[in-house]
Amino acid sequence: MKMNKYKLKKGTKALIYLTACALNNKTAVYNKFKNDSFDDLAALAHRHTIGAIFSIASEKANKENKYLTESQLRKANSIRAAALKRRVLFDMEREKLMKLLENNDIWYCPLKGIILQDLYPLYEMREMSDNDILFDQSKRRLLKKIMLKEGYTIEDHGVTNHDMYTKEPVYNFEFHTRLFMHTFSTRFTDYYDSIFKKLIKNDKKKSERRLSDDDFYIYMIAHAYKHYNEGGTGIRSLTDTYIYNLVKGKCLDRKYIRKECMKLGINEFEQISRRVSGIFRDPDKVFPRLAKLGDKEREFLSYISFTGSYCTKEDFIKSRLKRSGSKKKYILSRLIPDKNYYKEAHPYLYKNKYLIPFFLIYRTGKMLLTNKGEIMHEIKIILKSS
Repeated sequence: MKMNKYKLKKGTKALIYLTACALNNKTAVYNKFKNDSFDDLAALAHRHTIGAIFSIASEKANKENKYLTESQLRKANSIRAAALKRRVLFDMEREKLMKLLENNDIWYCPLKGIILQDLYPLYEMREMSDNDILFDQSKRRLLKKIMLKEGYTIEDHGVTNHDMYTKEPVYNFEFHTRLFMHTFSTRFTDYYDSIFKKLIKNDKKKSERRLSDDDFYIYMIAHAYKHYNEGGTGIRSLTDTYIYNLVKGKCLDRKYIRKECMKLGINEFEQISRRVSGIFRDPDKVFPRLAKLGDKEREFLSYISFTGSYCTKEDFIKSRLKRSGSKKKYILSRLIPDKNYYKEAHPYLYKNKYLIPFFLIYRTGKMLLTNKGEIMHEIKIILKSS
């Protein structure tokens, strides 16, 4: 039967129901999720980066049903308080950094969660592990100087499409020079490398740029698609889709969105994401709607339920294996990267290709010396993959 073809990870139905309750400010009915333990659901919510949403729903349900123990209630309160504290700290720090960008004439464009968090019903509801900001690539060195002066540690710089800066207690900022890399999709980079033309200036802040509501939604879907193809994206991506369409839906130009999504090859993904996210619309109808999902939607949700927001190393390798088409092609791509890798990570080698063989010898030797454990783990995953 269709019902059994695509299974959901244990607890997913209950978590979706609780999420729908939180997003719609409804009180969850205990009997609908009594077979799933609080601790298991809390762990699953954490995996999908919706711990605060889960805690909000649990606290509200407990006021009427008193189904939580004292320790469980403390845990729910702690999860929510941590999300609140994290957001407050990030908001204050980001505001400070944006002033520095303004003072140094560096244009910047806040991305993803920075925009989405304000659309959710409650301040602490939308969790983030980092803040993503697109900025003027020509000011990369200047930004590095600013961030180091502010006490940040460089985790990654000048190799990929973003530079990562971290600082205690929670700060993690990813400054993007471009939105996608050729190593994922040249179709995406061809589209998004000219995104600056579409950025809208902020009349009150001379250096701040924003995407239009339509273009932000397209990018949000494109980013989710990337994660989905590289090992999975979690329930949070569905809550983002639901909330964005709920708040902005009436103002969105669906014809334009469909046309641009077709250019990127993500039109079907957008439609499935939007249809599946509709399960949050009414908590009382969550379980019937889950039962009525079509095969494509069921497969989509099943995959998401097992991967969580951030896929495991094994998920990522399996995804790349599948995209490569065979183990042989995957292994060759790992040993001998294509030209796009050099174009983005090592532009000097891209321009001086005669040096690549020497680099490959150095790279292989370094990997064997420093990452032997990871290499053996990857080999085991490859060997046991079908």
